[in-house]
Amino acid sequence: MSQNRSPKRLPLLIFAGVLLLLLAAYLPTLQTIPNGSEHYYMIDVGETQIVLNVFGTLHATGYPLYVMTGGVGVTILKAFGIHAAAAPAVVSLLWGLGALTLMVILALHCTPTRRWLPAAGVVLLFGLTRTVWIHQVIAEIYSMTLLLLAALLLIALHQPRLPGRLYLLALIGGIGVAHHRALIVAAPALIYAVLPDLIIVARRHPLRLASLPLLGLIGLLPYGYLMLRASVGASWVYGEPGTLGGLWDQFIGREASRFIGMPATLDGLIANIQIVNSTLLTDLSPLGVALGAAGLILGAVRPQTRRAAVTLLLSGGAAYLFHCFFYTDILSALILAVTFSLAFGWLFLVDAFLSQFSGRRLTLAHAAAATAALIPAVMLFTFNHPFIAALTGDRTGIETIAMAQHAPPGSTLMLAWGPRYFAVGFARSVLGAIPGVDLVDHKANYRAILAEGALVTPSYTFYRQPLSWWQEQIGGPVYLSAVAPYLVEIATTPARSDATLPVATAANVSAFSHRLTCTALDLILEVNWLAHRRPEQELSVFVHLLDHVGAVRAQDDHAAPVYGLRPLTTWSQGEVVRDYYTLPRLSVGERVRYGLYTQHADGSFENLLEVEMPVDCGG
Repeated sequence: MSQNRSPKRLPLLIFAGVLLLLLAAYLPTLQTIPNGSEHYYMIDVGETQIVLNVFGTLHATGYPLYVMTGGVGVTILKAFGIHAAAAPAVVSLLWGLGALTLMVILALHCTPTRRWLPAAGVVLLFGLTRTVWIHQVIAEIYSMTLLLLAALLLIALHQPRLPGRLYLLALIGGIGVAHHRALIVAAPALIYAVLPDLIIVARRHPLRLASLPLLGLIGLLPYGYLMLRASVGASWVYGEPGTLGGLWDQFIGREASRFIGMPATLDGLIANIQIVNSTLLTDLSPLGVALGAAGLILGAVRPQTRRAAVTLLLSGGAAYLFHCFFYTDILSALILAVTFSLAFGWLFLVDAFLSQFSGRRLTLAHAAAATAALIPAVMLFTFNHPFIAALTGDRTGIETIAMAQHAPPGSTLMLAWGPRYFAVGFARSVLGAIPGVDLVDHKANYRAILAEGALVTPSYTFYRQPLSWWQEQIGGPVYLSAVAPYLVEIATTPARSDATLPVATAANVSAFSHRLTCTALDLILEVNWLAHRRPEQELSVFVHLLDHVGAVRAQDDHAAPVYGLRPLTTWSQGEVVRDYYTLPRLSVGERVRYGLYTQHADGSFENLLEVEMPVDCGG
């Protein structure tokens, strides 16, 4: 009995082994922290982490089915102890494993021999490609997109033909296109695969044919979720889906329309083709692309695989051409459609190779094919693991949350829309952290905010939104000072001291007060500079940590106070400018020396203000 069952179990054991190998690669890179990476793969991940935790709404086109199912999945996972930051990535992993399962089943239906070992090998290689791997371990929509694509192709190519497959394709296709519009490019391939059925239905039952588009419209029903969540005041709602106009904007993806359309110039077209090709070559390597294309062509030539190969050629080819000629930004949904088809090209090559052998020689050929698959699998793992681990382990989000926790109570924190904004949004909306601080993006009404309270932003904000931008937004002069390490307050009036101004120094500025605070890793120096009169020259700041002999062990110098943002000549008489500097906490550090200096034309330095204080961290 057990001997009879062993051959039947072997294919399942082979595929289970492949899934375990992929899980061994995926799990160490699964994102378990609030995202902070700004790589194009990751740009929307933080938003998705929030939305799935709070049943909010995503950016256009809204992806309501993904949000609803993902939100339920996250809720269940959290009930089993999965952290809120990790649960959305686990949802992606589950969608992705489902997609790979459908892929191996599809592979068995694409070749008459139905060999499990080549099918499992192709899935292993495909699962280790960069675009597939990254979307298995982050909170994104594309593993679900891949599952829907695999499901559509499986329904179309299943042997024997599935009863009612036209209706299944209409229903799943409508759901798929409602989920992600890129799946529409699979339509020519699916129509080709089921064309005989379509012709028969058109001749015998034309009304049934007309009902197929109506069946596809069922996929639009989840869009009611967007209006519902907006109407009940969900904590994270993108745009204005509570209105018909706002819902329509979400549905058509109006904000992404700038990416759709043929590039305006030949150079632009060439550049777009190069970007798409570069992404594909990074995913599969030049040899992988060449073998995949050759395999699809060979499969189309062989009668026994022609229908499947042509279907996959049309699916991947349409996605490739649309991406090159009509979409001017990298879109993973289209890239995955291309690489999915090319992976089946590998399958057709291996199947043609194995078809040349029989008996013991076939066993040896299987062993050779398996070895040939393991080598690129190891190469893909070695190439992609460090890259993906760096993205999912990027601690910028955690660091941004830590910085935001120093924002003054009652203040408003401005972070430009993007990964850092999402990280703090996750802390506030999901974790309940940073109470008493409002969060706004770069499109807020800053005049109204300043009329109500303090406005703060990280120092790095000024690289993209410089002082002139703030002045334009507010409609007048602004005065910058630090309120915490790397946090800058934007005020419309300067802070002043009520104290009698001391005798002017050579720098016309003195340290009105200072304080040194010890943390576990750092020394935080707070300085309140005071302008005795309007400074007439620009001076730089030095902040040095000294050892017992006066040698400099660390420094936090800047071209001007407030992280280089407040040149002295912008100060007025009597103005107080608060500043923060950070030094590492070293056992050899005994004193901190700081002050103002200038550099002369001959390269020499002159300190015009110098203050020294002991480091006392209480032992």
